[in-house]
Parts: sequence; structure tokens; C-alpha cells
Amino acid sequence: MSNRYKLTFEYDGTNFNGWQKQPEGRTVQGVIEQALSTFYQDDINIVGQGRTDAGVHAREQVAHTNLPDSYSISRLHRALSGLLPKDVALIDAKMVADDFHARFHATSREYEYLVIERPSPLLRNFAWHSFKPISFELLEECAEEITGEHDFINFCIPPAERGMTTTSTITRSRWEKREYKLIYEIEGNRFLRHLVRRLVGTMIRISDGTLPIEKFRDLLSGAKTDQKGHAAPAKGLTLTKVNY
Repeated sequence: MSNRYKLTFEYDGTNFNGWQKQPEGRTVQGVIEQALSTFYQDDINIVGQGRTDAGVHAREQVAHTNLPDSYSISRLHRALSGLLPKDVALIDAKMVADDFHARFHATSREYEYLVIERPSPLLRNFAWHSFKPISFELLEECAEEITGEHDFINFCIPPAERGMTTTSTITRSRWEKREYKLIYEIEGNRFLRHLVRRLVGTMIRISDGTLPIEKFRDLLSGAKTDQKGHAAPAKGLTLTKVNY
């Protein structure tokens, strides 16, 4: 007898080759499935709500799986705290309906990107240090342009699946400044590969004077260009929440 569970994980993506399990390389999905399989003495596979790239972190990454009913949720928590490596933690587990799907039932995802204006040894694995002076006003102006429905063909790696759209609806796009930290928050119904990193990287180039804001608007227009948006480093990006 088994039941479906919604599992929520936090992880530091620094030493992972991303979320999705691969034949070679250390992945978040791989170490979680290994821990679950060891605990239940059976092959356990999980389905994530989406993938994160190498170096990207997660505060709340959601997955679903079917688990034998041989252990309580509290026992599962205790077991995984010992079986998972120190850069991954199970932070929530709950039984859900048998048809629950972590990816297809998600209504929106939230991401955060951290830029710092001075070196920080404590944040070196979690933030992008921008060396040039930044205009916060230009960052805010760019962020406002992103809200709404757009074809992000110039800010992503298009899906490999034939016929898949590069359009997303962004419901929140804002920058916040806290001392030397610049925090970008974005929420949308779906996120294409490299989308947030390329939006951030291009906004920083606008705000430090490398590019004119008209270039950003051209890229955002949806008319395909040869030059895509500039990608910010993966380490500054964190998946913060998945909404259902």
C-alpha cells in the first residue's frame, strides 16, 4: 500500500549539476532519490515541479512521489535528516490526493536574485558582485517593463519540445535595495530556462550604463534577435516558493 506525498526541499546548489537526475554528475534529484530508496529499501522516484540549473539554489523546491505507508511523516523527516547530504534538507512533507502533480498543479513560481555592490565572503556562493556603479532607478524602470505577458524568446533557451511556447505571464517584478544588496523578486506562471538570469544580467547592464534601456525594450518586444539577453551567474538565483 502506498500514498502520494508532496515533498518540499531546501538546498544549496553550489556543488550540484542542477536538479534533474543525469547519468553522470551530482544532482539534487539524484541524492534525494538515493536517500529515499535507502530508507524504504525500494526504488523511489520523485517528480519535481521544475528543474533548476547547476549552481542555482532553492528555498522551497517541490516534488511528488508515491511512498509505502510503512513509516510516519515524522519518521521520514528524522531518517532523511541523516541520509541526505548537508546541502539538502526536507523541510515539509504531507500526504496529498493520488492525482496531485508537483508540476502541472503549480499556479506560479517565485524566484529571487541577489546582486551585491561590494565583495562579501559570506555571500560569495549566493550573490553576484557587480563591479560597476548601478542606477537603482534604471533597475526599477526595467523591472516595471517585465510585468505582464511577454514572449521571452530573447531571454531564454527555448524548450526542446516542438511547439512549446516561449510566452510567460509575470505577475510580480521588483527590485529592493538593502544597504549594499540589490534583491530582485519575480513571480510568474512559468519560467523558461535561463529566463531570470538573462533578465537580471541585462537589467544590470542597462543600469551600469553598458547598454541603453531601448535595447532592453527591443529584447522584450518578442521580435527574435541574434543577440540574446546577457546571463547573470547562476549562484545569485534562488527558487523561493511554488504556489498551488
